[in-house]
Amino acid sequence: MDDLALLRELSDDPGFYLEDEDREILTSNIELLDVSKANSITIYGSDIQKKMADLSEMMIKSIGETKVDEISDTIDQTVAYLSETDDKEEGKGILPWKKKSKTLTLQNRYEVISQNVEKIESSLTAHQVRLMKDTAMLDQIYKMNQEYFRLVNLKIAAAKEKLDMLRAGEYPSECADILPDIIERLERKIIELETTRTISLQQAPQIRMLQANAAAMADKLQSTLYTVIPLWKNQIVIAFGTEHTRAAVAVDKKLTDMSNQLLIKNAENLKMLTIETQKARDENTIDPKALREANRILIESLDDISRIQQEGKLKRYNVEQELSKIDEEMKQRLLLL
Repeated sequence: MDDLALLRELSDDPGFYLEDEDREILTSNIELLDVSKANSITIYGSDIQKKMADLSEMMIKSIGETKVDEISDTIDQTVAYLSETDDKEEGKGILPWKKKSKTLTLQNRYEVISQNVEKIESSLTAHQVRLMKDTAMLDQIYKMNQEYFRLVNLKIAAAKEKLDMLRAGEYPSECADILPDIIERLERKIIELETTRTISLQQAPQIRMLQANAAAMADKLQSTLYTVIPLWKNQIVIAFGTEHTRAAVAVDKKLTDMSNQLLIKNAENLKMLTIETQKARDENTIDPKALREANRILIESLDDISRIQQEGKLKRYNVEQELSKIDEEMKQRLLLL
């Protein structure tokens, strides 16, 4: 049985697969519900509810936003420098130092490109590490959510057993006059804990989905780091080699033209690669419509849970009323005998 199936079984039956340790906890929880103490029902289960609230807060703080804009800006700047390497003025100057100045300018541009590629690689590596840490962290959060789910189930089971004991007449004599109020408060506490359990049950697949998404993106970034980035570096090396060759044979117009063509072709290839990389990155963007749909479904689920709980309370009330009528009719009948 997988984790989610086990959670569903426990949700349907809190006593499902109780170990000896769990039974001890169950007994301890029943003892905590000392109805002679006014606050015992109020504080009952608050410890586990706080832990689950802290768990949600931990998820919010741990999953940071990806700084995609910084990587995008660096890529755009790199493309801009590549676009400026078209030496249209070549051949118009005749002074050697003018040619040398132009060559140094182009070389400086390529140095900036090389630095930008290193910056992109560093950013992607840092983001991959963050995603891998998020994956491991989400795995721990999932295990903690499982444990809290188990504990809140034991709280519910103990509360229901205590409710049965009260209805069976097992309560301190000083509580007899307020027994209906105690029973109602305990019923409300059970519903409150069941709501907490439902939230935990819904959170389990959400954690797994977040974990799967983080792992998938980490794999994607690793592929980029091992394939795309090395290809960019090779293109930069080719560009430097082309520029050096072009500077060495600048006197020969034919070789100069050929070098320029190679340089343009190299820039076009790098531009095409950049566009494809951008498209590949954008394809991984989460569709806001999907987020809205998921949000709508979750809201509907919460509304359904609230409606079902209200209907359940009304049914219990009707059953209690009917049982009271039956008891009264039987008492009247017995008086006639």
